[in-house]
Amino acid sequence: MPGLRAGNYLWESPLSTSCPGKMWWLLLWGVLQACPTQGSVLLAQQLPQQLTSPRYPEPYLKGQETTTVIEAPEGFAVKLIFQDFDLEPSQDCERDSVTITASGMAPHRFCGQQDSPLGRPPGQREFVSSGSSLQLTFCAPNSSEDRTTGLHKGFLALYQAVSKYPSWGCSFAHSQGPSILKRQ
Repeated sequence: MPGLRAGNYLWESPLSTSCPGKMWWLLLWGVLQACPTQGSVLLAQQLPQQLTSPRYPEPYLKGQETTTVIEAPEGFAVKLIFQDFDLEPSQDCERDSVTITASGMAPHRFCGQQDSPLGRPPGQREFVSSGSSLQLTFCAPNSSEDRTTGLHKGFLALYQAVSKYPSWGCSFAHSQGPSILKRQ
């Protein structure tokens, strides 16, 4: 099976055993298959991109957890804002929830519906990572008390890469006026 060329590297199939050094692919693939949660890594760009809960805008299913890591290029942070949010409300968001974590930022856990006093919805708040990555975990556990299966559609969020450093422009103030250089 031919590999894919990316830059100067040749990527083989994860099932390729033509070289013992490539066995790590097989090991990684096996670990990911055994994990009960689903996960993905997204690359943030300067134009906003969409991130949704599974099946959005259709109602999400119970008994699932997905984790998405959003990474920005060097020198950039990740900005995330929810456009639509519809999860089962619960006290302290102990049932269905979305948790946002990033380095330098306390975890934020949300549930409920946008613009509703029930639960803890995120509203129109922007989340900006202090580093170059942000993690979002969607959790909808099975529950014997749950009577709302199939009633909530989940979330739609926009994410993008934003500069970590404000643009200062190119003009600098001179405190003593322009300097004059003389030849001697």
